[in-house]
Amino acid sequence: MKKYLFVILSFSFAISIAQTIPTCSLDSIFIQSSNFGIHPDSATNFSSGQLNQPYLQNITVKVPKDTIQSIIKICFTRFVVSTPSNVVNYGLPPGLQVSSSNSIVAGNANINGSPSLRFPGNANNCASIFGVPTTVGNYLLKFQIQAYGTTVLSFQQCPSVPNYTSGLLVNTTNLNYYLINVVNTTGIDQNSLNKPFSIIHYNQDILIKNKFQSNLTANLFNIEGKKLRTFKIDAQESSVKINDQSILTPGIYMLKISSQNQTWTDKFIVQP
Repeated sequence: MKKYLFVILSFSFAISIAQTIPTCSLDSIFIQSSNFGIHPDSATNFSSGQLNQPYLQNITVKVPKDTIQSIIKICFTRFVVSTPSNVVNYGLPPGLQVSSSNSIVAGNANINGSPSLRFPGNANNCASIFGVPTTVGNYLLKFQIQAYGTTVLSFQQCPSVPNYTSGLLVNTTNLNYYLINVVNTTGIDQNSLNKPFSIIHYNQDILIKNKFQSNLTANLFNIEGKKLRTFKIDAQESSVKINDQSILTPGIYMLKISSQNQTWTDKFIVQP
């Protein structure tokens, strides 16, 4: 599987009030970097939403100009993001939708009632996931990514401004690891900047960092909501390793962490 097929999305999060299509924006740090890929990646994943509270996710689209396959160079004309044919509305929580304020990606046919977004090669564009989630739960999103392009010999140059209506289908990839967790607003402060912990990925280890040296209680759940483990983190402990391979196989996991009278939720991914 070629890395360039995952060059679609960079996601950053904010809160929106309007139900109309928001004006999307680019993630400047990601755009200025030399990387091509998804930001945040599968390890960082998506921010949670709160029941009956406005939600907005800006999607930054960074599509490469080309890639070389042996003596052939593929000049990307467009990437198309759509919901798979067997998935309704990308698997989004009820109340959320995908659209774009950028007209260049508009105009594709809908699939299962959801817009299919077209992003030109060698260009940066944006879209949004937005709305008000109406049902609590863990939602595993599914995106179908189709890459279109033309070919030239490897020593030839691709157009600096490709024709995004041209080209043949190069490949189709499904992204099945992004998660939006919708939580009940009662007693939960998911977006608090003062939560006393953070999840750190260090080499192959996943750690809970005790930021303020508080007494913490952590409950670990799998993606189906089954509780796997409960453990305590003393105020004196700066961090605790949580990816015990005896209970954590590759997949998405949720943490519910309490300190005094507050509770937070967060998520992480164990990679193969």
